[in-house]
Amino acid sequence: MMSMKTLGVEAVAPATSANLGAGFDVFGVALDVLFDSVYVEKTADKQIAIMVDGVGANSIPTEPAHNTAGIVARELLETAGEKCGLILRIKKGVKPGSGLGSSAASAAAAAVAINELLGLGISSKELIGFAAMGEIASAGAPHADNVSAAILGYFTVIRSYKPLEVVGLPLPKNVEFAVVIPEISYTTSAARAVLPQKVDRSDLVYNVGHAATFMAGIVLNDVDLMGKGMSDSVVEPARAHLITGLAQVKEKALEAGAAGVTISGSGPSVLALVNSEKAEAEKVAEAMKEAFEKYGIKSQTLRAKPGAGARITRREL
Repeated sequence: MMSMKTLGVEAVAPATSANLGAGFDVFGVALDVLFDSVYVEKTADKQIAIMVDGVGANSIPTEPAHNTAGIVARELLETAGEKCGLILRIKKGVKPGSGLGSSAASAAAAAVAINELLGLGISSKELIGFAAMGEIASAGAPHADNVSAAILGYFTVIRSYKPLEVVGLPLPKNVEFAVVIPEISYTTSAARAVLPQKVDRSDLVYNVGHAATFMAGIVLNDVDLMGKGMSDSVVEPARAHLITGLAQVKEKALEAGAAGVTISGSGPSVLALVNSEKAEAEKVAEAMKEAFEKYGIKSQTLRAKPGAGARITRREL
């Protein structure tokens, strides 16, 4: 009996938050709200075609060389030696430029779908490297913090970039996140351009100590200790001027019961860590929204928990 040929595969990948304070380009967490989906079909013309729909679709380039999913598709085809083309239908659920891993969600979903469609048998951890290549389109560099969390789910740590090694960890059950997404616009590339080229030793020590504290909180199942580690003396200060009212938003989040608060990825979203046994994520999110409103800035809020990574949602035979 002949096996049926797969005609198309769809995968979804979640929104993510990177850095989480002092873990710049190293820490990432998958959220259980907001998803991108990518449906992939095989074609005989050896070209990659991309169609985009959903939130912020008009701002997403469809040229494969400038699209995160397109770069992933090209890299996977070249590695596999496949003599075919692909059609990618991307549906955006994660707003581009929000600091919630929008490009990573598309890249991760594309990597998982193409791997399944072509029967490449590439492991999830190996797929991270391909998905990270897609980040060149949005950030100018193949950083893996968001895509690691988007593929593996929950909390991830980049132990090494060369070679790429990623560690995945579960978070305490009482971890929740309050997120506010302000109507502030700038690119990921612009957010990376303001970063300092050199770091003072005292700032290095500060960040190592806080990143270690965040990890200690995970190991000890102590959300409040995790929150104490969510402070950064290098990246966030350099980006603070990009987000009007950031200091006041953080202050109000802490007053509302947040264990810790920081810029989500490159921003402008702000993410607060909440111990669900002591505070309500909705109230923290609302407090941050009200703080932005005092500066005339509209925003949206989300309540999220750590979530699973990318998965196949449809196969067409």
